[in-house]
Amino acid sequence: MTGLKDTFRLFGAAAFLGMISFGAHSMTEAAIRKDGRAGCQPVEVSVYFAPGATELNGFAESVLNNAMYRVGKCEIAQIDVFGFADATGSPDVNQKISEQRAQAALDFLVAKGVNAEQVNLAALGDDGARDTNGKPLVMRRKADLRIVP
Repeated sequence: MTGLKDTFRLFGAAAFLGMISFGAHSMTEAAIRKDGRAGCQPVEVSVYFAPGATELNGFAESVLNNAMYRVGKCEIAQIDVFGFADATGSPDVNQKISEQRAQAALDFLVAKGVNAEQVNLAALGDDGARDTNGKPLVMRRKADLRIVP
């Protein structure tokens, strides 16, 4: 009879532990869903270009891949892409280069499945490429992106 009582105690303990772990699992699933929604925050990144370059390099692509991963489970409302150039060269050439940099970022996003209609594209050329003393600002050869879920 003692063996039967021990067996029932074990079954009872197993059932109790099963209920606890099921409840904990359900709470974990809810937390994951909640955190997934909470993770849908705007993501801002910059990708940089070599002087005169307008094509993304491997590092820039990995930055964009990481940004897309961070919003991967979110519905994207819009993406803003701004192309920039530094203060070297003529304003016309710098405008064209900044357009091509913004377009390179857009092309990458479209290749990853982003709808181009969700993207606001702007090219700023060399506007703002110098400080108030007329000194060229560093790190202006870039495209800035803001992904808004």
